[in-house]
This record gives sequence, C-alpha cells and structure tokens, in this order.
Amino acid sequence: MSDYWEIHTERLLMRRWRDSDRAPFAALNADPEVMRYFPAALDRGESDRLIDRIEERFDQQGFGL
Repeated sequence: MSDYWEIHTERLLMRRWRDSDRAPFAALNADPEVMRYFPAALDRGESDRLIDRIEERFDQQGFGL
C-alpha cells in the first residue's frame, strides 16, 4: 500500500484496506443474504482479488472504494 491516510468524521472512518479487513469482508461476501441483490456470492479468493483490484485502482488514481 502506498501513502496511508484516514478521514474521520463524527460517525465515519474512511481508510485504505488492511490485511485484517480481508476475513470479515470475505465473510460478508460469502453470505447469501448480504449478496442477495448481487450476481453471486464470492468465495475467499474472489473476495481477496476484489480488494486487490480496489487497492490497485487506488494506487493508480489516488482514490477508490
């Protein structure tokens, strides 16, 4: 990850992805109810690749999800 930064408000924290985010994000992506309106639930590998793509885009553009 390049330049790490955070934005805090009274109710929100926005920051770059951390390795510790991967397991809980994968659990959300694997939950059929959470993914109800998405094309399909994601397994752990697909979820990790999504984070990798998000981080790559952030590095390229300076912003992202």
